[in-house]
This record gives sequence, C-alpha cells and structure tokens, in this order.
Amino acid sequence: MNIKKIFNDHPLLIIISLLCLLSCFAILNAAPLITKVASPNTLWLKQLIFYILSAGMIFVIFYLGNDSIYNHIKLIYIIFIILLVLLAFDHIVAYRLLGWAGTRHLIPRAHSVGGATSWFNLPGFNFQPSEFIKIVIVIYLAKITKEHNENMLIRTFQGEVDYLLDVLKIIIPPIVLIYLQNDTGVVLIILVGIFFVVYSSALRKEWFLLLGIVVLLILGLATYLFIFQHDIFTKIISGHKLARIYGWIDPEGTIGNQGYQLFYSLLSYGSAGWLGHGFQAVVKVFPEAQTDFIFAVIATDYGFIGGLITISLIVLLDVTLLKIGLESSNTRDKYFTMGIFGLLLFQQVWNIGMILGLFPITGITLPFISYGGSSLLSYMIAIGMFFDIERQNNLVKSTQH
Repeated sequence: MNIKKIFNDHPLLIIISLLCLLSCFAILNAAPLITKVASPNTLWLKQLIFYILSAGMIFVIFYLGNDSIYNHIKLIYIIFIILLVLLAFDHIVAYRLLGWAGTRHLIPRAHSVGGATSWFNLPGFNFQPSEFIKIVIVIYLAKITKEHNENMLIRTFQGEVDYLLDVLKIIIPPIVLIYLQNDTGVVLIILVGIFFVVYSSALRKEWFLLLGIVVLLILGLATYLFIFQHDIFTKIISGHKLARIYGWIDPEGTIGNQGYQLFYSLLSYGSAGWLGHGFQAVVKVFPEAQTDFIFAVIATDYGFIGGLITISLIVLLDVTLLKIGLESSNTRDKYFTMGIFGLLLFQQVWNIGMILGLFPITGITLPFISYGGSSLLSYMIAIGMFFDIERQNNLVKSTQH
C-alpha cells in the first residue's frame, strides 16, 4: 500500500481520520478529570459514534452534491431560525423572568448549561442549533455573494451598500437570537466567519478600514472603562461574563471562582515538560476537560510534543481545506472556503489561546477534537461539501489532461 499516493489522492480523508483518532484518545485521557458525567470512560466511544454518523452524513452530501444544499439553503436557514427563536424565548422567559435558572423549561426538550439555553435535549444527544447555523450562514453568504458579483457588472457604491444590507438581513436574526440565549462564544465565531466571506467578496477596502476603526474604538473604550471607570464597566458587563474577565486577568487571585479552571490547567500542563505526565494523568482537576480544555489534557499527558503534534494536524487540516477550496473554478466555493476557514481559524486560535491564558474563557471548543456532537456534525457538513468540491476539481483536472 502506497501511503504517499493515498495521501496525495485523498488528503482530507486521511486528516479527518487522524483527527478522529486524536479526539477519541484525548477524550479517553480526560476521563479521570470529568466529574459531572455519569460514565466519563464512555465519552470517547460516543465521540467515535458521532464520527461514524458524520461519515454517513458526508456520504449523503457527497451523493446529493453541493448544488442541492445551495438550492435549499434558504429553507434550511428558516428552519434553524425557528429553533433559535424557541430557545431564545425559553431563556428569556423561563430562565430570566420566571427565575427557573435552567431547572424547568417552557419549550419541550429545551436545555440549559452554564447559564445558556442553547440546546434541545434529545435521547443520547444534546442538539445545539447555533452550532449548525454558523455553517448555514456561511453557505447562504457564499451563495448571495456569488449572485451579487455576477449581477453587478460595474462596481458602484450603491451596489456595495445593497450587498451589505443583504448580508445584514441574513446575519442579524441569528446573531441576536444566539446572544439572547446567552451564548456569546458562538456569536464571536459567526462574526469572524462572516468577515472572511465579506472580505473575500472584493468590496472596496475602505469598508474594512472603517470596520477596523470601529472595533479599535470599542476595544479602547472598553479598556478605558475597565481601568478608569470600573463602576460603569460593571454595569455594562456583569454576572458570568464579568467573572470570566476577572478569572482571565488574575486566575490565581480568583482561584476560588472563575480563575480555578485556567489556574489548575496551567499548573497541569505547565509541569508536563517535553513528553508529559502520561496516560490519564491527574495533576489538578479542572472542569470541561473533554470540551473547552481538551488541548490542556493533551499537553498535560503528552507535553510539548503532544501539543505540537495536535497543532500540526490542525494546521494541516486548514491548509488542505484552503487548497481544495481555492483550486475550485467556482467563485461560490471560494467564498464558502474562506468562511469555513475563518470559523475554524478563530476557534482554533481562541481555544488554544484561552488555555494559554492569552484570551478570556468563553466556552469556545477546539473543532474536531473537543467532545460534542453538534459541533462535530455541523463541521462535518462543511467537510462533506469540501469532498464534493474536491471531486469537481479532480473532474476539471482530468478533462485538462
């Protein structure tokens, strides 16, 4: 068997298979740290089942073709918006107004975790619509961006304004609804994915310069208020979000509250050296080991080498997706590729960055490695579409020879 030929012909298949092995093994290593799950030693097996289900979904997408998804994307979008409305309604009324705090729900099967009502509790699986809507938004934006550029033969200011208004019509409803569910992490991910699609649409750069100025002003104002007008800052940012900021800035000083997760993970992998503490090692117990902090588990058990292998595999995935997508002769595929790349890159950088203490902890997981059915299945929809793009690329290449 020629491994090099297999990798050259089907690189994405090999990489996803390696990520599956890494994910299941990392989750198995996290088992001694997991305290809020009845059978932590079986989570790796559930993750494997999610991967197997994902393989079936990839096959279906590959069989139907990407055109089928694009043709029905508006209907898919509406369905997920309805699901988000139900969860946002439940969070506002049941969680906040009635004060049930996730113990009871008005919407059947609605489920709350960590102060957010973002799931439907299905048998054996917590379904999170916000994870899927981020992929749906990228697909929808890729479709309208291509249509906009094909219809606008001469670029005008009014034409670009019309395009941006169309983008806002698509992105505002889900972003507002997800924020009302108290799921800030997914909102940030979606915003970055949107930026990558719109940036690749060939809009004039002045729009992005204006956006950069606005973002810098907001960050500057927030920093000023936090340092010099802290009373005003705590009125704007309060509760769980404020506690996370304190935990990020001073994890040791807030070890009894939000800081303990970051502080104990730093102690664990900070003492791991080159090769780590070994299989299922427990230096300090930190929560969400199988989800948000899976990279800390890998670094703790297998040290710098384990972390380096993980990051290398992540980079290999990103580069492969970019290569497949940008080789396509269809501009829609290129917009889609940039959006998915933006989603993945932001999650990867933020997740590893927050574990290193560079960013606040926001509940952002590490794609394809952290435990979670919704996150994995949603990204596998995108992977299925990349397989179809790869097939189309190969067909084009075969006709050119």
